Parts: sequence; C-alpha cells; structure tokens
Amino acid sequence: MLELPHTIVGAAIAVKIGNPALALPLALASHFVVDMLPHWNPHLNKELKEHGKVTTRTTMFIAIDVLSSLIAGFAIASTVLPNITHFWVVILGSLMAVLPDVVEAPHFFLRKEHGLVNKFIAFQKSIQNDAPPIIGITTQVVIVAAAL
Repeated sequence: MLELPHTIVGAAIAVKIGNPALALPLALASHFVVDMLPHWNPHLNKELKEHGKVTTRTTMFIAIDVLSSLIAGFAIASTVLPNITHFWVVILGSLMAVLPDVVEAPHFFLRKEHGLVNKFIAFQKSIQNDAPPIIGITTQVVIVAAAL
C-alpha cells in the first residue's frame, strides 16, 4: 500500500478517537489491516533482486508519496486546531500508521541488513494483497475516500 492511504487512515482514526492510548495502537494496527486489502505499490524486493537497488524512478515515486503523506497528515491534523494536544495525537497517528514501512526503509534504500528487520519484511510481504495497478490504485482511492 502506498504511504498516503496509510497516513490518512491513521490520521482519521486519531481525529475520531482522540485518546492517544487507544488511537495510536489502532493507527499502528490499521497498517496491517489495510495492507491485507487488494492494492498496488512499487515492488522494492523485486527491484533489489533485478537491479541491486531501488530504481531512480521508484525512488522519485516514493518521495512524492511521502511528501503527499506529510502534507495530508498535517492538513488533517490542522482540522483539530486550536487543540494542540489533539493536533499532536493526529500527527502521531499518521506516523504510527506508516511506521512499519519506515522501519523497512534502511533495508531498501541504504541496503542495511538486520535479522529482525528481514523477518519483519517477510511478515509484511506475507500479508500483502497485491493487485494489478488499476484495481490496486482504485482500492486505495476508495480507502482514502472512506477515511476522509
């Protein structure tokens, strides 16, 4: 799943729940639940095997996705202002929803190997429900719309 849907779902959970003791674990759990839905995203493992690195095109795509996610997270969080505490809960909810992918980033982009991270990547891969681009992107649009 792209980062943008994860971010928006995590932010939406935090906006609606507000209580960080409940919202933040639910935002984190949402990452795994949403990854089980049919979706499309770049296949970083495949690129590493074929090219020895993540391609420049994919890196640019991911950079745009991450930037869009940051903008969306802050935009959604701004809807709860002037409540600063709730604002930060929404920001943290956004972060918790993408945290599993953030943990994997050094593996894919810096080629840092770690046994625990490798096991986590294998777990993440096992729950992914990959779909062709048209279906997979449509699913993500529906997820974003439902969360908003």
